[in-house]
Amino acid sequence: MRKRYTQTPLFRFISTCFMLVFCFLAQVEAQQVSLVDQYYINPGIYNPAAVGFNNQVQAYLLRNEKFRDFDGGQTFHSFTLDAGLKEGKYGIGINLTNNNIDIFNTTQAEFAYAYRIKIDDRQFLRLGLSVGLSDFRLNLGKANADMNDELLQGDHYNNTEFIANIGAYYTNKQLTLGFAIPQLINQSNLSKYDANDLYRQSRHFLLSGSYEIPITNIKDLSFVPNFMMRYIKNSPLQFDINALLKLKNKGWFAVNYRNKYAIGLNLGVNVLNNLKVGYSYNVNTQNTAHISTTNHEFLIGYSFSKTSHEKEKRELKYLRDILQDKYQRINRLEEELEKYAADSRLNDQDRDGVPDENDNCPHTPPFYRVDDRGCSLDTDKDGIVDSEDMCPDKPGSFTNNGCPEKTERRIPLDKKLENLFFEFGKSNLTDLSKEKADQIIDIMREHNDYVLKLHGHTDDIGSEKLNRELAYKRLVTLHDYLIKHIVPENRIIILPHGEASPLIENTNEKSRAFNRRVYLEMYSYE
Repeated sequence: MRKRYTQTPLFRFISTCFMLVFCFLAQVEAQQVSLVDQYYINPGIYNPAAVGFNNQVQAYLLRNEKFRDFDGGQTFHSFTLDAGLKEGKYGIGINLTNNNIDIFNTTQAEFAYAYRIKIDDRQFLRLGLSVGLSDFRLNLGKANADMNDELLQGDHYNNTEFIANIGAYYTNKQLTLGFAIPQLINQSNLSKYDANDLYRQSRHFLLSGSYEIPITNIKDLSFVPNFMMRYIKNSPLQFDINALLKLKNKGWFAVNYRNKYAIGLNLGVNVLNNLKVGYSYNVNTQNTAHISTTNHEFLIGYSFSKTSHEKEKRELKYLRDILQDKYQRINRLEEELEKYAADSRLNDQDRDGVPDENDNCPHTPPFYRVDDRGCSLDTDKDGIVDSEDMCPDKPGSFTNNGCPEKTERRIPLDKKLENLFFEFGKSNLTDLSKEKADQIIDIMREHNDYVLKLHGHTDDIGSEKLNRELAYKRLVTLHDYLIKHIVPENRIIILPHGEASPLIENTNEKSRAFNRRVYLEMYSYE
C-alpha cells in the first residue's frame, strides 16, 4: 500500500512552516496565475481576446490538481462561459476561478469582452479586455505551527480588489497567435509590519501560438503543435510545448512538456456532438518528483452553434441586399439605354451606327455587322451576310448555314467491334465489351477527324418505353467510358432505338441476347 505523507505529523509541520516562512519572511511577491494543461482547448481561460473566437456558445469546467500526494497540494477550479456575437465580430464571456493551496485561497470572477478586426478574408485580429474582482484569503487556523510566533498572530487575513486583464488573439486560417497580460492591475493585497507586503499579485506576460497541419493520408486528422511562454518579473522564463493530434469532431491526444517542471499526456474525446471530455496526467521532473507524482487535470466542455434559423435570416438579408443593389443597377441601365435609343432613333433608324444621311442600306436588321456605308458585311462573298454566316471566312451554302458542305464517309470496322453486348436488364459494360471499347478508343485517338455513332438496342421483353430508357442507359454508359478515356464528347453521337430494329428476330433467349447491344458506326467528314 502506498504511504501517504500526510500521515506523518512532523512532515505536515515542516511543510506548513515552509509555506509560512515563504509567505512572511520572503514576502510573497507573486500569486501566480495557475498553470493548466489544456489551455489549447479553451484559450479564453487565459486570454480575454479569445472569447467567442469560433462564433459558438461554449462552456468549460476544469479541475487541476498539483502535488496531490503532498499535504497542502494545489487544487484549481475554473468555469468559463463565452459566446460569439454578430458572426464572431464580438465576443463576451465570464470566467470564475478558485485556487486553493492549503492555507492560501484565491477566488476570482471576471467578465470578458473581445472585438474582432478583419485584416482580410483569412486574417483576423481580436482585442480583448476582462475586468472583475479577486478575493484572497490566508487562513492560519489550518497551520500546524507555533501560533505564538509574532508573525503568525491572527487567524485570517483577506482582501478583495479589482483586477483587469488584456489580450490580443490573431488567426490566419491554420495559424493562431495570442498575447495576454493577466493581472494587469498590480496592487498589494495584504500588508503587515511597516506596510511590508505579505502577498502581491504580479503582472504576467503570456505568449501562445499553434499551427494546424492536416495529415493528408488520414481523413480529418491533423497535427497541431502548440506553445506557451510565460514571463513574470523576478522569475525565470517558463514555456510549454505540446504536440497534439486532433481528429475532427472525434477527439485529441497530446504530449506536453513544461520546462524544468513536468512532462505529461493529454487525452480528449467528443462524447456527443456538443460534449467533450479531457484528461491530463503530468509527471513532475523536479527533485520533488518523489512526493508529487500524481498531477491530474479534468476538463468537461459543452458547445453549440447558433440556430440555423438565425443563420438563414442573415443569409436571406444578405441576398436581399445584393438583389436590391442589382435591381437598382438594372433600372439605371434601362433608363440609360432608353435615353440612348431615343437619341439614336433621331439620326439612325436601323441603329447600325451609321447615320441615315450616310446609310445606303437604312433598313438593316438590328445589330447586324455593317460596313462604312451601312450595308451588311459578307467577308467570304458567298451571298450569306456575316451576321447569319456560321463560317464567315469560308464560302459555303445556305443549307449548311454558310459553311462548306462536307462529304460523309463511313469507316469500315472489324465485324467483331461493331456490336457491344449487354446482359439482360443491365446497362453496365462487361469485360469483353470494355476490351472492344478500348480498341475503338485507340482508333479514335489515331484519327482526330473520326466521329462515332452509337445505336442503342434491346430485346423485346418489357414495354417499349422501358426498353428505350434501357437503351439510353447503355448508350450513356459507353459514352461516359469513352469520355473518361479522352475521346472528345463532340465526336460521339448517341441514338437510342430500344426494341426497334432488332439484329435478328426475338424468338428465344439466344436471339434476344444478340439484340441486347450497342451498334457502332464510324464516319469521317471532308
